[in-house]
Amino acid sequence: MKDSILLIMTPNMSLEAWNKAGLLSREMDIYSKLCSRLGMHLTVFSYGRNDLPHIPIGSNITVLEMPKWIPLRLPFRLQNLIYQFASLVIHHQQLKRIKLSKTNQFAASTYGLILKMFYGVPLVIRMGYYHTHIKSTSWFSKLLEKLCFKSCDKILVTSVDASNYIKAHYHIHTDKIKCICNAIDMNLFKPSFVRKEFDVLVVGRLAEVKNISLLTQFLETTELTVKIIGDGGLDKEIARIVNTKPNVSWSRRIDNKLLPTYYNKAKVYILISKYEGNPKSLLEAMACGLPCIGTDVNGIRECIEHGWNGLLINSDVKSLENAINVLLLDTKLADQLSQNAFNWIREECDMNTNIIREVEFYKSLIRIPFATVLN
Repeated sequence: MKDSILLIMTPNMSLEAWNKAGLLSREMDIYSKLCSRLGMHLTVFSYGRNDLPHIPIGSNITVLEMPKWIPLRLPFRLQNLIYQFASLVIHHQQLKRIKLSKTNQFAASTYGLILKMFYGVPLVIRMGYYHTHIKSTSWFSKLLEKLCFKSCDKILVTSVDASNYIKAHYHIHTDKIKCICNAIDMNLFKPSFVRKEFDVLVVGRLAEVKNISLLTQFLETTELTVKIIGDGGLDKEIARIVNTKPNVSWSRRIDNKLLPTYYNKAKVYILISKYEGNPKSLLEAMACGLPCIGTDVNGIRECIEHGWNGLLINSDVKSLENAINVLLLDTKLADQLSQNAFNWIREECDMNTNIIREVEFYKSLIRIPFATVLN
């Protein structure tokens, strides 16, 4: 009996890794609600070896783990390849129950095609971020994308720019691809009237794409109270500043369910990346009614309409400082941007609404009871 949706995690990713990053509760909540809406069981194809303890208590989730007999000394890619083909045997009984497989990111697509080939399972390639339309990639990467996009059954993206690029560049029919913003749980991420403790809040990975050099320029001179939440390869830059400036505080990891408290304690949220997909931290901040500032780049400009639900800036410290000062001094403008941001999130990103949109998108792949779609 085929009664399960398979979530295919990105190679080298696991529930344990999601938990360490504070993302487990958010991701599992979305996929569990999707399965509940479809009346199906959730199965997770993980590359972890110790994921069972990280299954949320009370949830009905099956996790397929990488077997411990695959040697850790092998390169990651070889471990993953062995696991993918071995899974066809060791997880055979569970895979027979899969009615639809869905990737969490594009990198999981090749295993989805393997399942489609051996088990006839329809494949949805879901991408929370897609950067080929922004960054130059190799001919092999583009060839692989073409193969995956042509062979899969549906494509789900979070960016209009990405959708338009894929349709035009790979000649994908409009009916096969859909753009749905990242889902935000608006029962959790919502405005609350608490005492403001931070002038500026930053949430995200400490990576080059997040424009950490611009952030450090700002931090080195500002006297405003700034809270940073995030970890990554450029953490030493942030640690150096935090150690010398008492007005800057830093938390490496905050569980996603606790983030609304921090959003609501801030006066302004900034996202100054070099490019984005459909940034969840920005959407979460907007859902909490926080006036937001973002660089005028791909992904961010799809979320922020300058002067209506946020402010867009150039990628320089003067532009950043000016925008922050405007929002801190002009409370009427800040309140107007906050309200418009909240309304936009409710229209485009509400989790319950977006899950219904996604279920509708899958109707041609699997039989869905009519009442399931409406409820």
